[in-house]
Amino acid sequence: MPYTGSRSELGTMRCIRVELEEGILTVAFHRPEQRNLMNVALSREMEALLQAVHYDAAVRVVVLRGDGPGFCAGLDTQDFFDSTRQDEAALRAARESANHWRVRLLRLLPQPVIAMVHGFCQGGALAILESCDIVLAADDTEFSLPEIQAGEIPAGPTTKSISRVMTQRAARYFSLTGRSFDGVEAERNGLVTRSLPYAELERETYALARDFVGKDAIAVQFTKEALQHVDAMSWDGVLSFTAAKFAELKALQAGRPSARAAAVESFLAGKSKPGLGS
Repeated sequence: MPYTGSRSELGTMRCIRVELEEGILTVAFHRPEQRNLMNVALSREMEALLQAVHYDAAVRVVVLRGDGPGFCAGLDTQDFFDSTRQDEAALRAARESANHWRVRLLRLLPQPVIAMVHGFCQGGALAILESCDIVLAADDTEFSLPEIQAGEIPAGPTTKSISRVMTQRAARYFSLTGRSFDGVEAERNGLVTRSLPYAELERETYALARDFVGKDAIAVQFTKEALQHVDAMSWDGVLSFTAAKFAELKALQAGRPSARAAAVESFLAGKSKPGLGS
């Protein structure tokens, strides 16, 4: 069924198609005639959607895909860089919107996110994949970083995204040459989790999504949080952090408020005043 958000806060979605079925939220880029290019309207819609999904317990897993012949061909550059259409302040705001949902909101969702990629995935769309937890792609998907062909660079979050997930040699080769590569190579170089025949892609994606629906939602969320943070920690920091998260997990699973939640509740109720000796 069409998704309206937990409090019906979403307006009309024109650039994305969103449906919720048994805990699985399907989010599809819906600009097939424009190769699902990201424009400002799509970015605004994705911002509003992801903010609503973050706090919606009815959503257990997100499947991100593209309608039509492919996943996404990157940014609609005129919308974000053409100073003859908008002033520089508006263009900066547009770019921040596109970066915000790809770099922050999508990455920080408590629910697992599965990207289902087919047809093509180009330029700035590769940054979307890096923010997803699992990426399944058809073997014959055409991936590319075409910016160098136009005398440009993979800007915004793209360069960091590919450097995080692709091997260093692959990231350099494909960004410097602009050459395309298929799903099999994308799996080999780390961009995607699995490459499989197109005929199996949708079935495997939704089978995996249903598997997530059957898992403990809090355990899934905390696993995501741990993986997001531990890389920047020392070993002792990791041991302390994961021990604290494990204790919080067990408290929440038992229906008890965690110590952190209890402290926040006490503060908001005016019972404790940190720094004032009470």
